[in-house]
Amino acid sequence: MMNKTKISILATVLASVMSTPFSVSAEESFNTGKNAVNFLSENVRISGNLYLPDNYSANGSFPAIVVITPASGVKEQTAGIYAKKLADKGYVTLAFDHRSYGESGGMPRGMENAPMKVEDIKNAISFIRTVAGVDIERIGELGLCSGAGYSLQTAQMDGRIDSVATVSGFVDFIDYGLSGATQYQNGLSGDKIEQFQTQIQWASEARQRYFETGEVMYVDGIPPKSERLGIFWDRAADYYLNPERGGAVATYSPMRAAMSLDTRYFFNPTEHMELMRGKPFLAIVGTEALSAQFSEVAVERSKKAGGEAELFKVKGAQHFDLYDKHKYVNQAVDKLDSFYRTTLKR
Repeated sequence: MMNKTKISILATVLASVMSTPFSVSAEESFNTGKNAVNFLSENVRISGNLYLPDNYSANGSFPAIVVITPASGVKEQTAGIYAKKLADKGYVTLAFDHRSYGESGGMPRGMENAPMKVEDIKNAISFIRTVAGVDIERIGELGLCSGAGYSLQTAQMDGRIDSVATVSGFVDFIDYGLSGATQYQNGLSGDKIEQFQTQIQWASEARQRYFETGEVMYVDGIPPKSERLGIFWDRAADYYLNPERGGAVATYSPMRAAMSLDTRYFFNPTEHMELMRGKPFLAIVGTEALSAQFSEVAVERSKKAGGEAELFKVKGAQHFDLYDKHKYVNQAVDKLDSFYRTTLKR
């Protein structure tokens, strides 16, 4: 259950969502830099920020990149940083809030529903292809953290994607639910299968309660450092709960609907990396990132399946350093620019 402070955060976010005017705005004229936009995903309003390069022209032919947030992330955080920096390199970019997060619509709030998020990405692709000046034959994805898994799954299922890159990627969420039970998620020790099944049971009970009463049970996706759950989660809190680093923005809440845990943990696009064949894949990780194994496995499986894949390591960077620390982010962006210049054939 949530405490009063966390309930208040969600109420504030929901009020912002309800007060945001809706329009599908791809047909509008835009200015260079950041433009607030809205579009539909399965009839739910999605709020995004469209970034246009300084040399943008509606009569041009620009490559475009859809930037996918981490789990529970919003467009004002690391996704916005990468979207802006890539726009500065000459791309049209879009960062957006998934359904039930940030300024987007969707109830219940905080649904970390993997198939639903993939549909949101598909609709973001549909939207960006309608922006004047975008070359619809040059569309890329950039997935951050859990957005990596969602972006790879989308690339396997959507013929409009030409290449996909990831940064600090979590890809195999089944393995995350198992190994993460001790290494990342809750600091417990003991049998991994038993812990995994306990989490699925939480989701099942939460689903039943919602069906019977309409009450949404939440879990805290970013526990504070005081809970002593390990170095990975301390680093997560240092970004997401820290206003000085830009993670603790007004529209962000770390609370996730418990009933969506099962859809998240049974999601693994690395099982069919052969379906990525013909679509170049770049995975960027920090050399000190505890999560690097997920990207390493994805790249290895892609290569074994005959795909074009590359692992690029940023020396000295930890998982969350690649979210906002410009010393490391700029290295990642330079590599991304090189990758997209080649794969989107600028």
